[in-house]
Amino acid sequence: MVAERSDTRSRMMTGGSLERTPFAEVMRMLYRERATAKLLVSHLGEERTFWFDRGQILSGSSNREAQLVGDLLRTFGLAEESLLMSAFEQALAEPGRGLARALTETGAVPGYVADAAVRALSERLFFETFRWTNGVFTVTPLDTAPDVPVRADRPTGGLVLEALRRLTSPAAQLSSPISPAARPVYAPDLLMRYQAFTVSAVEAEVLGRIDGTLTVEQIHPDQRVVARLAGTGLVLLVAPGRTLEKSGVPEGLLLLNVDIAGASPPARVAEGLETQRELVRHTYRRLDWANLYEVLGVDADVPFEALSKAIHERARMFHPDLHLKSHLADERDALEALFARVREAERVFRTTEGRAHYDRTLLTHGDTVSLPGSAPTVEIQKEIARKNYLRAKLLYDEEDYYPAYEMVRQAVEFDPDQKEYWILLSRIQRKNPKWIRQATETMRRAVKKMPDSVDLWWELAEACGQERNETDRVKALKEVMRLDPVNRRAQQALAEINAKVR
Repeated sequence: MVAERSDTRSRMMTGGSLERTPFAEVMRMLYRERATAKLLVSHLGEERTFWFDRGQILSGSSNREAQLVGDLLRTFGLAEESLLMSAFEQALAEPGRGLARALTETGAVPGYVADAAVRALSERLFFETFRWTNGVFTVTPLDTAPDVPVRADRPTGGLVLEALRRLTSPAAQLSSPISPAARPVYAPDLLMRYQAFTVSAVEAEVLGRIDGTLTVEQIHPDQRVVARLAGTGLVLLVAPGRTLEKSGVPEGLLLLNVDIAGASPPARVAEGLETQRELVRHTYRRLDWANLYEVLGVDADVPFEALSKAIHERARMFHPDLHLKSHLADERDALEALFARVREAERVFRTTEGRAHYDRTLLTHGDTVSLPGSAPTVEIQKEIARKNYLRAKLLYDEEDYYPAYEMVRQAVEFDPDQKEYWILLSRIQRKNPKWIRQATETMRRAVKKMPDSVDLWWELAEACGQERNETDRVKALKEVMRLDPVNRRAQQALAEINAKVR
């Protein structure tokens, strides 16, 4: 599945001091940029390392980890001193990653206790780092998420909120001082606005009163509550005298992604979760072939207000944080890809001019030759097919697969005797992991129609290989060799397969 790409390395903060950039702001930056990175924070000789995967905090460690975990385990009487020392020595070779494994392998504690201890330590380090008002930090982008032994089971925003609750002055973690006359509003950024975590009853009360007109002091007498919510990035504080354009969509506590601690779940909640899961799966399956209107679930001629509402609804339903919910635990990649398309829709449809331009591109992705009447001749069909194929090939190179698929599919239908049309159709289908089998079937239809084409048999072998169907791949390669006995590509592929078998 092809998702929107972003170069976080060029925009993301690479380091600084906690005096100038509070730790909560660093967290918001890493989350907002969907960073896969390592964060190193140093203060008075202690170094703490935190790992992130697409903005989600995974785990944390300290160069004083052994001492801290030892204190934790001794407090609960969970390990003997001699076993602890052996485990610590084993863990020193791999700080932050091997302690849980070392505690288990040395017999110090059962595996589930080791995991719980390391997770508790990671959260403790994270919470306590918010108390550091001086020190330095360095962000190192990573190509892939690290393989940490124990992962955080709460979203980044939820952990930030819990850390801020433990501070007597959470406003110190804001990028600028809080003003009683400031007006809280929901964050205009879709990622920040629809974060999914649990709030207290008091925090929910504050969220329910936000309307863009009430000030901090009017919303709640305890400004720390507002400061905590602003610290997560879910709420934005508009300075006195400054105006902020409202989203124009319905707002309110029930339209956010937050849960309220201790509150009874809404009626028929299970049915709603099942509906959401099916929506995610169904939309993701056809994502590469869907235009932005289809991703949003609206017609292309809906009013601008309805379009904005659909963008916010889908942002809430497809938010990446939701992969930590049990009903969407296996849908992280789907949520990431879907949310990226929703953000693309927000950018494209931000203005009437942007929408008009996008609508024109949809029209140009259609037939490039008009059909005279209702029964086009064979010659006109072939002309349409050729122009559609050439346009689809350009779109394929630009990784714009939805219109490319539609155009080349019609090209095959109008002129099925052109092998390059079939090949491009199969290659586009193979760009969607859920359409691998369809790509293979496309090539089977092609070789059945043109059995003497070496190129088609080779492409069928490639499709079977991607489907991991080695039996049919070998058959296709042998057909290539039958038609072209000196074909080096087929010879090499068959040799590699035989070598694996041996």
